[in-house]
Amino acid sequence: MDGNKNINEIYFNIMEKRFLTRTITNPTFIEYKVNDYLGSGMLNRVILNKGLEFCLCKNNTFSRELLNSELNEKRFLEINYCIDGEATIGLEIEKDWINLKKGDLMFYRNHNLPQTECFNMELDNYSGIVIGLDGDELKKTFFTECEENMLKEWDKSIESILKGNTYFKVKAPPSIEWDMKDLLKYNYNFKDVTSLLLCQSKLMEIISKSVSYGISKRKEINLTQSDKEYIYKAKDILIKNIEYPPSIEELSEMCNTNSYKLKKGFKELFNNTPYGYLREVRMYKGKYLIENTDKNISEIASYVGYTNPSKFSEAFKLKFNITPSECRKVNKNI
Repeated sequence: MDGNKNINEIYFNIMEKRFLTRTITNPTFIEYKVNDYLGSGMLNRVILNKGLEFCLCKNNTFSRELLNSELNEKRFLEINYCIDGEATIGLEIEKDWINLKKGDLMFYRNHNLPQTECFNMELDNYSGIVIGLDGDELKKTFFTECEENMLKEWDKSIESILKGNTYFKVKAPPSIEWDMKDLLKYNYNFKDVTSLLLCQSKLMEIISKSVSYGISKRKEINLTQSDKEYIYKAKDILIKNIEYPPSIEELSEMCNTNSYKLKKGFKELFNNTPYGYLREVRMYKGKYLIENTDKNISEIASYVGYTNPSKFSEAFKLKFNITPSECRKVNKNI
């Protein structure tokens, strides 16, 4: 990753190489068109500060996939508001999918996911506002060294919303809906400092309101003894279906709970996400089979739920700092 570029710049550099074409370029405003062979739609990128910007998506219909290793940033936060249409966002290994519809507000942050994890997005006539914040750049811009505690409090606030999960989705209240739609009124080719500051102020207000609202909604979710029983049931279902596990939504339905409580419960009871927990089980099961059977690596990868043996090997190396083949050789020499 280029240390001189913030996460937003890196993201759009990747998008331009694969999915988008620039049609307008100004210092604070860049317009993109979705490449015809991929789909349709427009994106307006508004750059208010290094590390602080938002994107207006207009009638986007296309799919994309990015490796986590391309966007591995601890302090990155995205706030996504759906104006119309639909977006399905998810992680390939985690099988954790979020469906965004009109009025939905979603928080997303990378939580040290495996480098081999793929971030997928499918947009169906989607229009929305996506706010991107690079925390490390904002620290340089808005926080001095003597205000390090403020940044720590900010991180705590975001963590209190996500609770170790990658996503958190709620219905936006009317006040945030109106503020989001206010962003559509600006002329983003700013001619003076005053208009730029007004837009920046509005965006900071939206971020503050959204985070406060997310915290308040998260506090409403409490686990009962019955919830805990369902979470243990979910754990057993995942282990029994290690090769073809259900999605988070399917698992929630099978256990008569909702995805928020399921993910919150796994974090509280197992200090992991449901598919983070399953990934651990897969790795240890794979290691056991490598050390105690003569099955080849491809068979073992398939048995523990990996259709691509190379992805199994990469995940195994990240977990145990040794490849499956090396693990087998070491075990034979013991």
